[in-house]
Parts: sequence; C-alpha cells; structure tokens
Amino acid sequence: MKLEKAPVLNLFRLEIDPKNHENYTQKVEEYMLNADHALFMQSGHEDQKEYKNYLIESYQDDAAYQQHEDTSQVQQFEHNLKDIVTSQVKVELYPEFISTKPEKLAVTHDNDYVVYLTEIGVQLGKGDEFANAVMKEMKTAVEKENGILAMIAGTIMNQPNEWFSLEVYRTEEAYEKHLKTKHFKKYLEATKYSVESKGLHLLKPDCIVDQGEIFYRP
Repeated sequence: MKLEKAPVLNLFRLEIDPKNHENYTQKVEEYMLNADHALFMQSGHEDQKEYKNYLIESYQDDAAYQQHEDTSQVQQFEHNLKDIVTSQVKVELYPEFISTKPEKLAVTHDNDYVVYLTEIGVQLGKGDEFANAVMKEMKTAVEKENGILAMIAGTIMNQPNEWFSLEVYRTEEAYEKHLKTKHFKKYLEATKYSVESKGLHLLKPDCIVDQGEIFYRP
C-alpha cells in the first residue's frame, strides 16, 4: 500500500515491573493481533531489561486512528495495563519514511526477530542533508536485503531535528550483514557531519503486526 498522505505514527515508552512482563506480553499480543485499523504495530523490550518497553504504531490516517481509539478493545487494553505499567510516555511522530516487505506479519513473543530502535539528534541546518541520506539508505535496504522486514523513520512533532528509526530484522545475522552493505556504509559517510547524537536500543520483540507492503515518503 503506497500512502499518499502522512499516516499517524506514535511511539510509547512503557516501564513495567519485570515480574509482570509475561502478563504484559499476553495483553499486548491480544491487543495488537486484533487491531484491525492499524497498518503496523510493534512492541518490544530492551534485552535483559524487561522493565523498559517500547511500542510503535501506525495508522493510514487520522480517521483510521480515531476508529481504533473508539473501539472497546482499546479501552480494555488501557484498563488491563493500569496495574502493570508504572510509567508511560507517548511521543507523537511525524512520519518521514515507512517501508515494509510485501509479506504480512503476525509475530508473537516466541521468535528470533531482532529490532533496533535508534534515537538520532541532527545538527541544526543539516536536517535535509540527513533526511535525504537516511531515506535513500532505508529504501535500498528494504528492497535489496531479504533479512530486513521493515524500516520506519519519524521526527518528534515540532522538533524536526529529533529523529527515531525502527528497523526490523529476521535475525541478528541479518543485522550484522546489513552493517557490511555498501548502502549502509555510504549512509554513514554521508551523515557523519550531520549527526549530533545517537542512542541505539536493541529490542527483543514481543509482538509484530504488519499489513504488508506499506510505503510512505513525503
């Protein structure tokens, strides 16, 4: 599905007591696998730190997002999390790039997939330079690498120099292979003077839902 208008893209930072993680995972799977209005959803926790969880979601437009929000399923999910989540922060993102493989996904916690969430601070005045490089690299990666399932990038609303990227790989080996590609090395070279800060989070995915073949670029 090629999107002509900017979709809705949200990121949630969730902290939970690790002893509740199994219960949390069960609730997340039930919620995400039945989220009919979503284009893409992914929930995962930092490796060895089950209290730090991240959930990213995307919807075709505001109407689809509102339809989702109005379902009893959302209300039930929020109710279920009251005694599990100790801290929650929602980050609204402006989508800069989304590309996923044609295959649909409905992945549960028992999987070998690898997800990397990266926070990138771009220097003032270097936004366009960085955007052009990262979008070109992501598009090439999804098209050419079988081990990459999704590449998503967005900027924090009203903070265009604060980027988040989400990358979904079939295996850790696929990620290591990606780092050796010409297009990735070219991206690093092209952005070495525009990136001010970078934080990398390795996530163990608990659930991934993808409607398949999603593409968006402004």
